[in-house]
Amino acid sequence: NEGFNLVQELQAVNKKGELTSIGQQLCRIQADPKMGRMLLAASKEGALREILIIVSALSVQDPRDRPSDKQQAADEKHRQWKDKESDFVTLVNLWQHFEQQRQDLSRNQFEKYCRQNFVSPLRMREWRDLHHQLHGACRELKLTENKQPANYEAVHRSLLSGLLGNIGFQRSS
Repeated sequence: NEGFNLVQELQAVNKKGELTSIGQQLCRIQADPKMGRMLLAASKEGALREILIIVSALSVQDPRDRPSDKQQAADEKHRQWKDKESDFVTLVNLWQHFEQQRQDLSRNQFEKYCRQNFVSPLRMREWRDLHHQLHGACRELKLTENKQPANYEAVHRSLLSGLLGNIGFQRSS
């Protein structure tokens, strides 16, 4: 029941239990259905580039390292990518910074740069591999990737499409 409720929530099936067009597309994305739903919404919202980064980041282990003996130094290094309003945008900032470094540096230099900034080169590679895989799936589905950076609202509306079950509200007594 829980699984069926989830696919209904994601609009992958209709009330009769039949697969919708969204459901058909989700079947072709090899990712958690919630993450796939975010990608589909992002294409319509003009935020696919950012959501590809975020979804792939959420699907792998966080590449940021915080060794117990160097937590303060790690926090200082990580602060350079921090977005004041959104941890999701922080992931985009981190990705963009390290993608630029990856293109500019040799592999050995890049790995050294990662370690200097308390980021795991192995986890960055895993993140990049998954991003590449999801990017290919989106291309096969002919999802439109935005050329201009997406705004805050478009990114977060896209994320919400896959996280509807996580939304709550507080009642004041």
